[in-house]
Formats: sequence, C-alpha cells, structure tokens
Amino acid sequence: MEETKPSVSRSQTEIPDSKVPIQMVLTKMIEEKHTFSYKKLVVPMSMRSVYWKFFGFPATEDGDILTKVKIVCILCKTQIAYNRNTSNLRMHLQNKHSQELMELEAATPPKKPGGQSAKDKKVQKKLLKAMNNHHIYTTNIDGTVQIDGDIQFVTDPNVALSNMEEDIGEESPVRVMMKEPTTPSGTNVTYLMPEEHQHSIDEKTVSDAISEFIVMDLQLPEIVEGRGFQRLIATLRSPCEIPSKTKLEEEIIPKVYDSFRDSVNSTIACHTGEMGLAIEEWRSNSGESFVTVSMFYENSMDNILEMKVLNTLHVPHDWGENQWGCMLDSLVADWELRVDRITAVVVGTMRNDLVAALNSRGLTVIPCLLNTLQVCAQACFETPEVAAILNRCRAIIGSIASNSAASATMNMQEQLLELEENLMAMDYPQVWTSTYTMLEQMIVRSNVITSIFETVDGFEQEAAELTNDQWKIMQDLVAVLEPFKVTIMTLSEEKMPLISLLKPLLWQLVSSHLKTQPTDSEIARSFKESLSEMLVERYADSGVALVLQIATTLDPRFKQLPYATEEDKTMAAEPIREMLTKLIQQGKSEESDIKVSSPPNKKPRLSGMELLLGNLCSAKIGMPAKEKANLELVQYQSEPTAALDSCPLQWWSKMSAKCPNLSTLAKRYHCVPACCAPSSRIPAEAQVLHDSRRSALPPHLVDKLLFLHGNHIP
Repeated sequence: MEETKPSVSRSQTEIPDSKVPIQMVLTKMIEEKHTFSYKKLVVPMSMRSVYWKFFGFPATEDGDILTKVKIVCILCKTQIAYNRNTSNLRMHLQNKHSQELMELEAATPPKKPGGQSAKDKKVQKKLLKAMNNHHIYTTNIDGTVQIDGDIQFVTDPNVALSNMEEDIGEESPVRVMMKEPTTPSGTNVTYLMPEEHQHSIDEKTVSDAISEFIVMDLQLPEIVEGRGFQRLIATLRSPCEIPSKTKLEEEIIPKVYDSFRDSVNSTIACHTGEMGLAIEEWRSNSGESFVTVSMFYENSMDNILEMKVLNTLHVPHDWGENQWGCMLDSLVADWELRVDRITAVVVGTMRNDLVAALNSRGLTVIPCLLNTLQVCAQACFETPEVAAILNRCRAIIGSIASNSAASATMNMQEQLLELEENLMAMDYPQVWTSTYTMLEQMIVRSNVITSIFETVDGFEQEAAELTNDQWKIMQDLVAVLEPFKVTIMTLSEEKMPLISLLKPLLWQLVSSHLKTQPTDSEIARSFKESLSEMLVERYADSGVALVLQIATTLDPRFKQLPYATEEDKTMAAEPIREMLTKLIQQGKSEESDIKVSSPPNKKPRLSGMELLLGNLCSAKIGMPAKEKANLELVQYQSEPTAALDSCPLQWWSKMSAKCPNLSTLAKRYHCVPACCAPSSRIPAEAQVLHDSRRSALPPHLVDKLLFLHGNHIP
C-alpha cells in the first residue's frame, strides 16, 4: 500500500528545532496559510489529563504530529486552538458533549491533595521513556486542518513550532503572540503566557516586536533612535535593550527579507496558471521616481485573487524604452516568470517608453483605473481658475486653524449645524480624493466661513476670501467629480477589483454621469467634456478594448448589463469561441497522447445493442471541438446573472463541472486587477497614509520594506 503523505501548503516555512533565528521567526509571522491533511489524531504521552481522551493532534499515517497549533475533537471533529492547557478542552466537552464529560469525570478518581511528589514524577518519567509507544491515545480518523495565520510569532528562542509540546517545561514558558479572531479589524493581538513570567523579557523579544512594527507600519528604522520612542518602550517594558538603527538596517531587516523572499519565490514557482502584473510609479520625498511591481494570481484552493509584491526599483526620469526593457527582462528572469502566462500588465504611470517596452514583448497594457482617475481629476485641479481657488482654500483652512477665535467659532458652528467636527482639513495633493473632500467640506461650511471673515479679526480678506463666482466653480467641480468618488467607493468595496469591472464603470461614467445637461453651467460642461475625452482616450487602444470586453463578457455579474454595443459584443464573441475551441482541442490532444501511451486492451465481444447503436454513441462522444465550445457558451448564457456583490472566481469554481473549458478560459482573464493597489489601499485616508510613509523611505531599504509590508498585509 502506497504511503499517504501529508498535504501542506507551500507557504509553510520549516522552523528548525534548535533556537529559532529572528529571520525565521518573522518569516513565520507574515506567512499566509497552512493546510494539513491528517490520517490520525494522537496525544503524546506527556499529556496525561483525562480530557485528552476525546481530543488529539493531527498526525500522519505513522503517527507523526503535523501541527500543534490546533487540536481536533474526536467526537465531532471540531477544531480548537491549542493554548497549552486543558480548560478549553473541558469547556468544549461541557458545551457539546456533556454526557461524555459526566461519564469521564465519574470514572476518574480524584487527585491526591498534595499532588505527585518529586520522586513519583521521576519514576513516572522513566516509565514513559521506557515505553515504546509515544502516544497515550491514537485514533484512526482523517480530515483537514487549516490554520489561517493564528500564530504570528514565537518570542521564546528556545521553542520550536514543529515540536512545541516537547520544548515546553515549567522553567521555559512559551510566549506566543496570536491574532484575536473576534476583533473586527483582525489586527489586534494577545500575549498568551503564564502570569508569573509576564514580566520577563529579553532583547530578542523587543527586536522582534520593533521589526514587526517597522514592517507593518512602514516606519523608518531611525525611529528607534528617537528619545520619545525609547521612553515609550522603556515605560511599557523596563529594563530592555532596543536594537540600533544600524542593526535593523544591516542585519535584522535584510535577513527577514532574504528568508521570506525564498518563501514567496517557492509560492510563485508552484503557480502554473495565468497571472497579471501591476507596475505602479510613485515619487519619493526627494523627487526621485520608483516603480513597485506586483504579481496577481488566482489561489485555486480558496478561489480568490492574491497579490505578491515582487520588487521596487528606482527609475530615473530620462529612462528610454531600452532601459525599461532591460529592467523587465531582468525582473522576469529573476522571478522565473513565463511571459506567455501573463494575461495583461496594469500600469499606474504615464511613461510611454514603459508601455512601448511592454508592447514590444507581446504584453497587453491596461491603464490602472486609480491612476486614470487621479490624472483626470488632477487635470481639472491644474486649470488656472481652479488652481487659484485651491490655493485660497488652503490659506483659509490654515488661517482658521492658527487663529483661536476663528477655530472656536468654527467648532461652535459645526455643533449647531450638526456637522462632523474637524473634517475641513488641508488636502494631500498627490491623492485627488483628499482635495475633493477639502472642497466638499468647505462648500458645506460656506456660510460659516463667510461669517468668520466678517466677524473675526486677523484675516486678510483680499488675499484669502472667495468670491461668489469661485464658490460656484467649486460647487460645479464637486458635482462633476462626485461619480468619480462613487467609483472609488465601488472599487474599495471589492475584495480585489478585476478588469472585468472596467467596461461597465467606464460606460456608466461616459454615457451617463459625464453627459452634458442643458442645466449645466459653462464651466461644468467643459469639465464633463474634457473628463469624458480623457477616459475614452486612455482605454481607446483596440487590443485593450478587446481584453476588457472579453473579461467583462466572462464575468457572470455583467452578462445582461447594457454596457456595450452589439458591435462590441460581436467583437468579443468570436475570439472567445476561437480560444475555447483551441482549448478543447488541446485537451483532446492530451487525452489521445495518454491513450496511445497506455497498453492496448483485448477487443471485447460486441453486444447486440453496440452493433445496432454503437455508431451513434461514438459520433456523440467524438463531438467536434467547435460544437462543444458552442454548447458551453450556450450553457453559460443560460445561467442566471450573478449578484453584483458576488465573486466571479468563486462563481466559476462552482460552474467548472458544467463548463469546464470555459471556466479555464475565464481564469485567464480574472487574474488581472483593475488597479495596481489592493482594495484596502483605495480609500482616501489609506492612500494618503501609505503614500506619505512610502515616499519617506530611504532608497537602500525601499525594496525590502515594501516587499515585506506588501506581502504582510493581505
């Protein structure tokens, strides 16, 4: 009988049984998911509590324990987090299996008041070692345990995750930081450790926590040299030693990066399907340009789109097509990516030379929707009349904030009008939504601001006060850009916005929201016309239009929406049919190769039925690929339209039995995002925070920190 090997996800990192190096600890911290297929549930001899009779650790056929993060109930197969005591075991039995608990405790004699003596413990320990069997309980039962990042990191250097129970003793407590599953944000953590050891801490624990803080919050390593930070750490935990900036930059962070890069590399190597790339350009505080390159792919186990940050590179302003091409070739070779598997590249930049380099390598280039909206809105803000208004708005906000009487008047009026306080803040120009919010909040408070100019001394009215015409331009601009804001909100509500969203969103903007109305003022009309032209131009390329149309056609949410003309639908229908036919033919070719390689069977004697009807059945089985493709397309169109809040990847996973080939084709187009940033970074506040922190990173650390940060935050 062939031995069954445990199934463990490739993202799992092996932790040596010796002292855990800091880079391996932090690698463990940022890993994503582990899945274990077990054949037995076992309980080590060292665990002698009676409650273990109904529980066990997942183990292989040979009884080797796969993980000690979770235990499984033998009675109902419920998975329980293991916290090194039996209180949760008894609680589960009490809640779910009260009869079994009653019988178990009735059959167990009470312990002696004094407990075991040291001599008795020594004798028992020798007896346990002498026994050949390593487990006190073994149950033949199979199943799967999935661990979703419960353990963030182990701070005790003497504890190995792979052999946790054997490493635990009364003198070596485990200090494990775990995610709190009940918190809304999923980011709060709890320390689990014996009370008598809660005040013991070492240098390594502080280093681990500070390294995690720097990675998660994109902080500068020199923060550790600040007196305020040092006093904070000393107040929270004293005495302790904080790692130096030099040690963080030259030793700790590079080791964590090298270790986790290997883990990400192995995950990418395991992916054999299609992928999408994203290239986002941004600027540092010094004015230098960088690009962050990310990879997107479908996780076939969970049917979700996942993102891996690959590299962040400095790209001089004078780079031409050749330099961009060399950078792309180097990146593809470094990560061993197959260009023929890249469906499309989403670019958040205006560099034409980059687009030319991508096109010359046969790659479809799709403009990032976030970047497109930023460029369009910025064009409105840079018109002379609007630029002057924005400068005055910033001056007014600054004057009110610095004048105590004006600030008090504003706060009082906000309360009287039942407005949210302190929302009228200066914008962050690199993120257009913050400028939009500034204008929107000023319009809401226009009467209050006018009143402050009239009643509060200290304002230079001629320099800062807005005219009636300027207020009107502000109102028109906010009204015109409101659909853009709604688009941003729509993107942020998606788990991962796909390119299949682009056609419907662009169609809605151009054909409805940006259509000029008779009631529009001249300035509003000009804004709408210019924005509409820019959107159409950005996605006008025929290759881009075809990819977007195919992706949207294969999205079950948009089958019935009138987002495209009949000409557009016909344009996409034929390529889909051709690709599907080719896919079916390839599948048949592979099947025939398998049949040829297999040994020929002896021809059986034909029955009467087979003699009479065999030809008809054979003809049906040998259906032409084109006909089979048409049948799958008809089947897809006959299915009900999916809900707008549903996930197309999960919908196609359920449809794979009905339309196996079309489902495979859909995966090719549902691995490309609509924008370079994940949905968690789309809201204005998140964009501003990320951009301001990213732009402050030093060049020698920017690649490593953005890699660790991007792959740490889902």
